[in-house]
Amino acid sequence: MRYIFQNPLRAGITDNIKNYRWSNYKDYIEKNKITDNDFVLNIFNAVDREKAVKNFIEYINQENGDECMDMPEKRQLTDDEAMKIIKYYCKIEQTIDIQNFDKQKRNLYLRKLKEDYNLSIRQIERLTGISRGIIRKI
Repeated sequence: MRYIFQNPLRAGITDNIKNYRWSNYKDYIEKNKITDNDFVLNIFNAVDREKAVKNFIEYINQENGDECMDMPEKRQLTDDEAMKIIKYYCKIEQTIDIQNFDKQKRNLYLRKLKEDYNLSIRQIERLTGISRGIIRKI
């Protein structure tokens, strides 16, 4: 619930959960409720409703690192950035030089470029001249 109620804050739509127009947050903290909130408030205190509301407010407004649905932003590297990585990591002058490595060494480098440097299969193919099928299998 905290994650859901804090989404408008994270998105910069509001600066206070209570003020967000499309939230039912107020239904949990005020007497004139529309939402059936007994189940949730009972989690915070089944005996004393006032205490439950206080605990609810404290919990929902607590700063936290919830990442329930947040996905880390993954930026696609430019070809120039990817070329520098390939040349540096593989210790080669030109990105197509990786084709001259023996199969085992080549595959080790390709796997690392995909997994550790997050280069896409298509980008590796484009920059090294190695077929997508080979890169995908690794």
